[in-house]
Amino acid sequence: MSKHPFTHSNYTLSACHLRELTQEDAATVSQTFVQMEPWRTLGYKADTLSNYLCGPDPLLYRYGIVASQQLVGAVCVRYPWLRGACLELLAVFPSQQGRGLGRDVIGWLEAELHQANCRNLWTLVSSFNQQARHFYQQMGFVEVGQLDDLIVVGYAELLLRKYNGLSK
Repeated sequence: MSKHPFTHSNYTLSACHLRELTQEDAATVSQTFVQMEPWRTLGYKADTLSNYLCGPDPLLYRYGIVASQQLVGAVCVRYPWLRGACLELLAVFPSQQGRGLGRDVIGWLEAELHQANCRNLWTLVSSFNQQARHFYQQMGFVEVGQLDDLIVVGYAELLLRKYNGLSK
């Protein structure tokens, strides 16, 4: 029998801690994220991003990423989505990148989905965001499609899939 993933409001990982995202957290991370890729190039505003991070959506699981007792990023996962989950947002503040936090979060996602017998982990990445594309490739994601002009005309979003190979 499979269990439902994302049932806790807090998770302790090896490199960080995840906690349910609060409105205050959402405002804090939004201010930083809109200065980062891909949100800067795509023209996101902090209030729009904060509304996404706080808005009512029972299928979107949102967590703040905490390292050394400081909020340093966020992760948002839509579940269920196409026989698995969709990682809608994973971002770590630039000063905290390269410390294994993103890798730790992906490992947590895989474990949660494995326990739920989910076969797919999906995400989208902007085609111009080379750093994110490289990260997801290292994590075992494979490009399965390109969605031109999805968010902003002139830019493509790449659909990526990580398949865990569980039997049906």
